Amino acid sequence: MKIVLISSGVIPVFPNGYGGLENVVGNLAVCLDRIGHDVYVIAPDGSDIGGVGNIKLIGCGPCDPDARAWESRAYEKYAPMLLSPEFEDAIIHDHTWAKAVYLLKMRHTRLNVMSTLHGMLPYQTPPPVPQCNMVGISKHHAETISQGLKIPVRHVYNGIDLGRYPFGEGPRNDRYLFLARMTPFKGAHLFTKAIVTKGLKGDLVGDDEMVEDKGFVEQLMRACGSGNGVCYRGGVSRERAAKFFRESKCYVLPCTGGWQEPFGLTVVEAMASGCPVIVTPSGALPELVADGFSGYVVQEDQLQDFLDDDKINAISPMDCHLRALKFSREEMTKNYEILYREVLSGGGW
Repeated sequence: MKIVLISSGVIPVFPNGYGGLENVVGNLAVCLDRIGHDVYVIAPDGSDIGGVGNIKLIGCGPCDPDARAWESRAYEKYAPMLLSPEFEDAIIHDHTWAKAVYLLKMRHTRLNVMSTLHGMLPYQTPPPVPQCNMVGISKHHAETISQGLKIPVRHVYNGIDLGRYPFGEGPRNDRYLFLARMTPFKGAHLFTKAIVTKGLKGDLVGDDEMVEDKGFVEQLMRACGSGNGVCYRGGVSRERAAKFFRESKCYVLPCTGGWQEPFGLTVVEAMASGCPVIVTPSGALPELVADGFSGYVVQEDQLQDFLDDDKINAISPMDCHLRALKFSREEMTKNYEILYREVLSGGGW
């Protein structure tokens, strides 16, 4: 198959630091190429998939923190290319935020288009094409999209490169870990409060640049500056993140009740490294964590009760790793292949 993956333009593929959908696009491209497909990746200038196989990178301008602006400019560049005879039988798989490829599909219905949403539902009505072929990144996510738009939606779990998160059963330190974007709905403040209340040690790690509320970040920094056992680390590279997962006692992601997590890459990355996880029942998180096997799914008001040596020690690092195998990039690619063939054979869903 000839497959065109369209990424967003906020950060490159692969990201220089820690990124979400851009890593998913890169991992999908690598695996599709290894299987023998003809793969194109539309991404920002400066993207680099490491010279892997025969992947063709199509740069569409420098990165731009305004995703919609970059995607609009990129569309003007790649749209004529996708209408050429060379791509007549290609699968066009859109991972962007604005999903401009549907504009192309409206005018040229012969195109084989599908899209993956990586965040909360951004539309009130579905794209005006016969078969939208939308994909969510978890069962909960797909059901939310389907209910909102009144259309069928498939799901494919995101996948990680397990080789980037080596498993080890060696000794871990006594520090709890929060690693996510520093926004209120990810629960960094809940993590900090629980750690301080219990008199434990913890690390706050995550991007604090692409956030909606800088004041919230400043509050976290102040809360960690009083010698209370919580250290503010900020954004780190993927290599440094992997080291935190490998060495920390437990990974905690206490998303707040107002947020429905579409997937949760960090949860899978922690489990792959053999690190037990504690999460709240936000969106897809109960689908990722096997409760009592690879970690715990707890309510916000139960969080402190589970920051407990006996409960954490009851979770086997090997069980965590085994759970993560379900969310490998190879498994993700296999499931997308099934959907690509469905689109090519009958137009999709």
